[in-house]
Amino acid sequence: MAGNQWKLPLFLVLVATSIMMMVICGFLEKSSMPCDNCVVPIKGTATLKHPQVIPSLPFPNRSYIIETSITKKTSYIEGTHTEWNISMGAIGSRGRTDPTKSIYMLLGNAKETRRGQIIEFQIIAKDKYGLQRPFGGDLWSVTMYNTKEKFGTMGKVIDHDDGTYSVYLYAGAAGVMNLKFTLVLQREAIQWLKSVVLSTEKRAAWIGTFTQGNVTEKKDCFIQREGTWEDKCQFPHIALGKTMFLCDPPATLPCGTLSLITVSRKPKGKATETPTSLFKKPNALQNINGPNSLEIKDIMTRSSDYEMHAVPKCRANISDALLDGYWLKDRWVSMVCQNRQWKDTGEVQQCLRNKEVYFLGDSTTRQWFQIFIETFGYPIKVNASNWRKQVDSIPGSYKVTAEDDYSWDLHDIKNNITAVYHHHALSRHSAIPIHRFPYFSDVVNQLRAPQCNYVILISLWAHFDTWTKDSFVDRLVILKENIDRLLQRCPRTKIVIKGPHERNSIGNHWLLYDMINTLKDVFKGSVFFFDIWDMNFAYAYANKKRIDIHMPMDLIREEVYFFLNYVCLN
Repeated sequence: MAGNQWKLPLFLVLVATSIMMMVICGFLEKSSMPCDNCVVPIKGTATLKHPQVIPSLPFPNRSYIIETSITKKTSYIEGTHTEWNISMGAIGSRGRTDPTKSIYMLLGNAKETRRGQIIEFQIIAKDKYGLQRPFGGDLWSVTMYNTKEKFGTMGKVIDHDDGTYSVYLYAGAAGVMNLKFTLVLQREAIQWLKSVVLSTEKRAAWIGTFTQGNVTEKKDCFIQREGTWEDKCQFPHIALGKTMFLCDPPATLPCGTLSLITVSRKPKGKATETPTSLFKKPNALQNINGPNSLEIKDIMTRSSDYEMHAVPKCRANISDALLDGYWLKDRWVSMVCQNRQWKDTGEVQQCLRNKEVYFLGDSTTRQWFQIFIETFGYPIKVNASNWRKQVDSIPGSYKVTAEDDYSWDLHDIKNNITAVYHHHALSRHSAIPIHRFPYFSDVVNQLRAPQCNYVILISLWAHFDTWTKDSFVDRLVILKENIDRLLQRCPRTKIVIKGPHERNSIGNHWLLYDMINTLKDVFKGSVFFFDIWDMNFAYAYANKKRIDIHMPMDLIREEVYFFLNYVCLN
């Protein structure tokens, strides 16, 4: 059938495969012939000898736009002439995606949905006139959760760029699950963010304090990459690439007397004509009306998720999976790569002995650092009230060296484990000494110990949603070059890039979401990318929590456990 492509739902393919195997196994059982792939029932349970492989995403990025048969078709049949029938002209209208008109449906039998299955839905985006949208580009969020069981998982949304979206969810637990299909942002809002906001200079701005003796002056400072400027104090740094840190010159003091910077709440750069209506209901954060629950039946099996599905071990440059994972009680079960909890202090110490572990990021990384030192044995129970506090040295056991809350390290004397935390330069804080925070490219470049026992966690996102995309990429590329040189010197170094999570603001939701693609594109290679976006949202739904910049410590603890799965089991 030329030009016609059949697209079977993944759920139906899996069902058909299972039925085929049952028929074959039944035949072979009757004929007394061996069957290596058969599912063998044992006293009401079943084990899978060969787990099913979870498909990878069609493309290794989070836009997930794939070509459809419509976009692949040619418009003309060779050698023919198509007449433009003007007489068929009529008045019509086209609107933006309207969640009150859009629909979603389950592809498969709802009554036969069981734990361990991959569930497939389809979203059909329609405008306010009830017409299917001719292209994609909307941002959807799909959640399946049960707060009583503290279960939560996020759907993976595939954009077919024709107004339809495939959604895949994993049935990680049995019970009646709540369903929520939400239009986060319309295509038009995202286009505006891409074309206007991401290229607007001077949105990242500070108030610079210049000091010499008893004289102090304050002036506007900002970063700029594109365009021109005249008579500005210039502060180039190789870590910024082609981006320049600039300040208006003080009236009496030289440029070199810049001493402090404080984030500005009134930046010089501001996107003009903000379409505020696109970021409010009903155009944003609006749910689709439809079935709001689904019963997941249990299966009589002793098999775990990793026995039912061929989930790989965590490794560098791992492919994006169709499923991220799910929360059940206090545990995150990853379907990207195998993970477990690390509650045995001795086991963690054995893994980290003689290593230097660097946490380079922001205050969310500081949360990680505090949980990390607890995990390898420092006597502290980290909670919401003490994670910002420095810990003290313990003679004979732990030595703490700290300048302030933004830069310090802890050394486990008995196991020779060093944990180091640094906040990144050009942060959005108040009264920060200009030389206070290091650029991470400098930190990485200075790692030259002959033992090469390095583990590095890097998190750059929370302070960068006001940077233009080009300036952000400049900074990442310079850091990546230094990471590559470190891996040449020390090829066994483990490097983890932690992605962003939402900050409970629709204004920067997509800007942070888009950073996932940017970070993956720049750092692809010999690093492990830890995508925490869905993990954080699923936790919030499962536990009835609010998404915030600093998430609860029991979530952070599971993130650190996941980090250790790559560091210790690879």
